[in-house]
This record gives sequence, structure tokens and C-alpha cells, in this order.
Amino acid sequence: MTAPALSLTGVTHDYGKVRAVADLTLSVASGEVVCLLGPSGCGKSTVLRLAAGLEEVQVGQVAIDGVVVGSPGAHVPPESRNVGLVFQDFALFPHLTICNNVGFGIRSTDQDARRSRIMAALGDVGLAHAEQSFPHMLSGGEQQRVALARALAPKPKLLLLDEPFSGLDTRLREQVRDVTLEALRKSGTATLMVTHDAEEAMFMADRIAMMREGRIVQEGTPIDLYRHPTSLFVAAFFGEVNRLSGQADGGQVATRLGVVPTRLPSGARAEVAVRPEALKVDLSGGSGVPARVVSAHPLGRSTRLVLALDDGQRLRARIWGLHQPALDTPVTIALDPAQAFVFPAD
Repeated sequence: MTAPALSLTGVTHDYGKVRAVADLTLSVASGEVVCLLGPSGCGKSTVLRLAAGLEEVQVGQVAIDGVVVGSPGAHVPPESRNVGLVFQDFALFPHLTICNNVGFGIRSTDQDARRSRIMAALGDVGLAHAEQSFPHMLSGGEQQRVALARALAPKPKLLLLDEPFSGLDTRLREQVRDVTLEALRKSGTATLMVTHDAEEAMFMADRIAMMREGRIVQEGTPIDLYRHPTSLFVAAFFGEVNRLSGQADGGQVATRLGVVPTRLPSGARAEVAVRPEALKVDLSGGSGVPARVVSAHPLGRSTRLVLALDDGQRLRARIWGLHQPALDTPVTIALDPAQAFVFPAD
């Protein structure tokens, strides 16, 4: 059986009295893109630094291609791990051309082979034409693509990306993500990426490891985490949710909007998380739970509505198309139980 490109086993890491990572186990297979997703301060960047060798392992072990590179008392330095690193600040050398930036980590002394790898890496990110430019002559998105080419040019066993797109504006971020994912697929490099953006993780990852307070709380494919969150924390991290209260009774929870199936025992207090797109809004006022429009915000392909029930509770809904219903327009709401998630009310 082939060893994972990266494996962290039982890793715990403290900064003084603060526990940043707690008994974490994670692996990344060759050619796989895994995203560590979570809020600021959850420990995801510390995991990346441990994998890179920028932090020494206190408890547990880190292995690359089956070889232990980090354990208590044993530490292989970053430059000896055959790992590529890309950070959000690009970290390009301003006095070097793009060609020399990309070639910086290539150890080959064969100049023809070296240049071939540089140009191949630049070609993979669409920047072969910029080889003689300097970093200040390129846009932010182009600089980030150069940073990616530089990391991939030495053909590392593992690529580590730390919030690589967070410094780019929204439209540019989408373009650079497309180029990055295509380059990663072509290279087949195992990749561990850190992000706090759920949409970005869903776009980039084969597998997502959701972190909270130093621990992985759920792991799986992007679709698994979106459709089958195991906690309210995970459900809410993938987009806003409406929260409804209820009590389990005979395998279901009755809410203001309808009945939702559950595995909670009868009598258990429940909290139901409902995604905005799970609310089917009838603007013509057909059958369903009555509500009124508090606000409407057309967003292009969809419209975000804030609706108020008779008791004043407000719900957020998202419907396809451009709509601008007037304030206090009466509507009705129906619930799609498949996009409603029941959790213990703790």
C-alpha cells in the first residue's frame, strides 16, 4: 500500500498556555487537494507550519511519503523536506526577474534542464511571456501565479498553500483559483491548503477537513459537508442558516414551517438549521406559512429576501431570478426538509 504524501498523526501543539492543535490526525494522498477550513484562530495555519517544518513537533509525528520528518526530538528542516510553499503575500524577490524568481528553488546545475522546468512552470500558469519582467510590473493576480509556479518548479512531493487568494479582489480571485487548480491537476502534486472561505474550499478541494478550536470536527468531500453537516457549527460555516426550535417526537420535529425528520429521541430539544435556499417562497401568496417581505436585495442570478412571520421572527430566503417585491408584500413559505438539519439544542 502506497504511503500518503503527507500524514500527521496524533499531533498536539501549544504556544505557551494556548493549545493551537489538539490530537490531530490527517493525511493527504498523492495528487489530492485537501483544504483545512475554519475560522481564524482554529489552528489550521499551525498545522500547515508543522507540515512545512516551520514549527517543531511537540507531540505526535509528521511524515512525508512515509518518511517521518517531524516528531518530538527529531526535526527535518523545511529546505530538506521537498515541500513547496505559497503564502498570501506572494514573497517574490523584487530584484529578480520572473524567470529567476521561478528558478530560485531548482537545484539542477544543468542550465538547459533548469530553463526547461522554469518555462514549463510559467507556461502552466499562463505567464511564459513575462519571464523577463520584474514582480512590480505584474498585477497581484499575476504575482500570485508566479508564486505558484515557483513552488511547483522544483517538483515537490507536497505543496502547502496558506490563504493564497485572500489578498486578491473577488473577480481576480476566481480567475487565479481556476489557473491554480488546473496547474495542480496537471502536476499531480499532493496539496494541503488553508482557507477560512467555505466557497473557496468547496471549489478547490477533493476533501475538506473542518477545524474548530484545534480539532477536526468533520472531514469529507465538499458535497458531504454541505449536505450532511454533523453540527450546527459546520452547517452555519457553509453559509447563513435560519434557526428554528422544536422538540423531537416520534422521529420528527415540528417547526413553524413544517415537519423535519430526525434521529433524536422523543422529548429531546432540537435546533433546526434551514438554509435560505430551502425556503420555497410564493410571491403570489399560494398555500404555505404566511409571511411578509421586510427587504429584498436582487443579487444578479438570485434575490435575497428577509421575511417576517406573524410572531415577528425573521427568516432569510434566496430565490432564483431578479425580484423586487414591495415592503410588506404578503407571501407564503414552504420548507424543503432535505435542506433542513436537526441538531441537539445544546
